[in-house]
Amino acid sequence: MRHHLAVLYRVYLDAILEGRKTIECRLAKMGNIPHGLVESGDLIWLKERCGPIRAVCGVRMVRCFERLTPARVDWLCRRFNAGIGAPGAFWRQHRDARTATLIWLDNVCALEPFLVNKSDRRAWVVLAAPPVPDEALVSAVDGLV
Repeated sequence: MRHHLAVLYRVYLDAILEGRKTIECRLAKMGNIPHGLVESGDLIWLKERCGPIRAVCGVRMVRCFERLTPARVDWLCRRFNAGIGAPGAFWRQHRDARTATLIWLDNVCALEPFLVNKSDRRAWVVLAAPPVPDEALVSAVDGLV
């Protein structure tokens, strides 16, 4: 089991906590993290962009897609957006994505919000250990973040 930190805009984090967003979607032009590094049974710590960690959840299922085309991105939107909850602008912005990682979230648990020391702009970090309040995150991939 791995620990992950996902950085989300407040609107998406609120939707997860309210049960309206059940699938996290990460699209990329290249196979960026978490593509291929997240699997069923992992834990995801949900951090608000420029804010605290507000929740933790489990990973129920993951599906990875490669060699995407604009038509395939459109298909992902039609097939999965009810659980993803992304606006049309998100899908238009990512029409040229080549990979997609869809993560079904499970057992979402709101936490008393806490801050961690994160100094980079990455939106996803594979962690070496669970985050600790007011301490620096340690990435399992490349050391301190």
